[in-house]
Amino acid sequence: MAGLESAHILKPAYDVEYDYVDPRCLRHTLEVSACDGLYLAGQIIGTTGYEEAAALGTIAGANAALACAERPPLTVSRHEGYIGVLIDDLVTRGTQEPYRMFTSRAEWRLLLRSDNADQRLSSKGHAAGCV
Repeated sequence: MAGLESAHILKPAYDVEYDYVDPRCLRHTLEVSACDGLYLAGQIIGTTGYEEAAALGTIAGANAALACAERPPLTVSRHEGYIGVLIDDLVTRGTQEPYRMFTSRAEWRLLLRSDNADQRLSSKGHAAGCV
């Protein structure tokens, strides 16, 4: 393979290791507090699972675009949606193991239902230009 002619395998491995950033260094917009304009989501901030990565990527991506357009950020609080619980847990508490979003983590889980998601979140999505 071009560019790897002198490479030597030191130890065969099953997977690729990745770096980790303590999610407590993030704002609720998923922007790194010490580096304006850098937004993080997914495994690098300690989550595991496609659902968490998709949720975090949606918010981080929306906020990166909103910042470029000099518009207010999109945030979801704990009482507004499970994405808000996920983000709040990570940025305020951090994680010592791969984080998964369980409904039991949400204090407002009886109100956070799929049948009222449009009523809770559509206005936020519309204001951010996502709906």
